[in-house]
Amino acid sequence: MAVRRDARSPGEPAKTFGRMPDGCTGDVRIIRSAWTTIRFANGRIHQPHLERSTLVSLRVADGKRLATATGSDASTAGLDALAATARAMARVAPLEKRFPGFPRPTGRSPGAVPFSQTTASVTPEEATRLAEEILASATARAPGARVSGVVNVGGEWRRVANSSGLDRTTRTSMVQATVLVDRPERDPPVSGWSEGAHWNVARFRPGPLGEEAAERMARTTPAPVEPGPHAVVLRGPAVSTLLSYLAYLGFGGNGEVEGWSCLARKRGKKVAPSTFSLVDDARAKETIPSAIDYEGTWTERTPLVDRGVARDAVTDLLTSGRLRRKLTGHAQPPEAPFGDYGPVPEHLALAAGDASEDELIRETRRGILVTRFHYVIPVDPARGIITGMTRDGSYVIDRGEVVGPARNLRFTESVLTAIAGTTLLGKERRTYAGERPGGSVTAPAMAVRSFRFTSATLF
Repeated sequence: MAVRRDARSPGEPAKTFGRMPDGCTGDVRIIRSAWTTIRFANGRIHQPHLERSTLVSLRVADGKRLATATGSDASTAGLDALAATARAMARVAPLEKRFPGFPRPTGRSPGAVPFSQTTASVTPEEATRLAEEILASATARAPGARVSGVVNVGGEWRRVANSSGLDRTTRTSMVQATVLVDRPERDPPVSGWSEGAHWNVARFRPGPLGEEAAERMARTTPAPVEPGPHAVVLRGPAVSTLLSYLAYLGFGGNGEVEGWSCLARKRGKKVAPSTFSLVDDARAKETIPSAIDYEGTWTERTPLVDRGVARDAVTDLLTSGRLRRKLTGHAQPPEAPFGDYGPVPEHLALAAGDASEDELIRETRRGILVTRFHYVIPVDPARGIITGMTRDGSYVIDRGEVVGPARNLRFTESVLTAIAGTTLLGKERRTYAGERPGGSVTAPAMAVRSFRFTSATLF
């Protein structure tokens, strides 16, 4: 059975999507990306990187047995070869009894998503100027400190087609940066961190990121803090990590199917204050937008925590069949390791509150101000417990004021306990993302009543 779809990106001639083996169905993803990465360390640019790539992911269903093959050749011959490889693997794959089949292209498009061709076409020289602006601003605020970080800017074009007639595309643009300002010669060393992302480079302000990282670096010696439960004010980067693990451990489709989701028995129940509302919305201008997921399903706004009440897990093709629920547009690429993770919300947005950072601190009579978390891993997924440590700008709060820098602490805490203890939310939100699109969190700072720190560090 021939699966013929126009596989071209803008300006590219039409191609054929190969030939599906007889008796099989399937889908294919062609992803073309163009990225410029500028890394800097010790106050100078040291690793510019230009990347142009094509990824092809072809999945074959031989009855109800599925397998995926990947490559970089989007020609007809390349797709034919991938289809044959996937079919050979599908013959020995486990039986997927509730596989619903590949979806037909029903429903109208919800419309275009925000996209910046200017951002997707940024030159290496223009990307370098963004990095130079970060370096200059950080150095001006912290003379003699070491400045390190990265700027990523570019875009991705994705097309998904299947043997049921679905054929959809999306384009993504993004600029993203992280900045670390530190004094490694101090004992203990001190450091400050900042990061941010946007789909439109014209709205991205690199200079303030450098200034912010420099200002968050301690000027005096960090003091030790006793482990134990402490009230915390979490800045945006720390909130971003917390929400990402909440999404994976609580709203992922695989966790729901396999029974280890930390929210499996809490759907429809109160898990946070009524001021806490979290959605996944890949179409919002505040995120890094995408019109479709990796199976071609239209993305849509999906409530996760609605005024404190937990909603359902998200789905892809396989989990929708296993759970007998509708597709929500959250598929990852089906190949490992992404297919093993299953569908997860990846365009998170936490509703803002009305407090400034100063007000969050002032209302926290005694506690710790945390800029970000580092080296975070799950400990007990079914209870939402994660562990990690604070880094790059932790401070002691006493009587509603920041009184000095704190040495880093290791924590072991449940994301459910943290969100349930939310007392205030900041009014300013920022978008945080990885070095390549696929996940972003738009969030304010937040104050949490109690956060469990289990051990101290010497730095």
